[in-house]
Amino acid sequence: MVRTARVTGALAALIWLVGTPVVAIASVPFPSDAEYLLMGLLATLLGLTLTPVVLAIGEPMPSHKRTAVRLSGLLVCIALILSGVVLLVAVQGWLDEGVAHQSPSVAITAFIALFVWIGLASYALRGPTPIERWTFRLGLISGASCVVPVLIGIVIFYFAKDFVFTNATVLPTLLFDLLVWASLPAWLTAVIFGISPEHQPSEA
Repeated sequence: MVRTARVTGALAALIWLVGTPVVAIASVPFPSDAEYLLMGLLATLLGLTLTPVVLAIGEPMPSHKRTAVRLSGLLVCIALILSGVVLLVAVQGWLDEGVAHQSPSVAITAFIALFVWIGLASYALRGPTPIERWTFRLGLISGASCVVPVLIGIVIFYFAKDFVFTNATVLPTLLFDLLVWASLPAWLTAVIFGISPEHQPSEA
């Protein structure tokens, strides 16, 4: 499982690095079927490639904590796969219009859930070794890079409806986007090294 997880983890990092810019480009200047098709592919492939990683992490943890981390991560992967498939089916026009209209939001919610899980799982995985510390730090950065902009957006939507995006907001938005894009592969790299046999604690 560890060898499979290392391979699929590297694939997941590559899929995210390549896929997210392609989805962003497809959304210019307006959302389109091409964007939703690519988003569906990204969600499905990411869910599939992350599943072995989720099932392999947390080996040094107590069994109850390891089970909670793996089960919650598996639910996130299933959500990614299902939301991606639904989005792909919706693009083909095989779903009711109301369901098809909501499918992009469902996929985006699954992506947000992934980053929330990464932050929580990294907190649970924290440990004394250098690789465990890096996994913890990168996981918190990855989770915060997605959750913080979402929370800011919610606050603006409900409490600052007169807020207007200007040139001054472009740089912070771009920085958050770059952080989301880069932090997931960085965290996966730390996880891949962390689950390697040479980084596992030896039993007495």
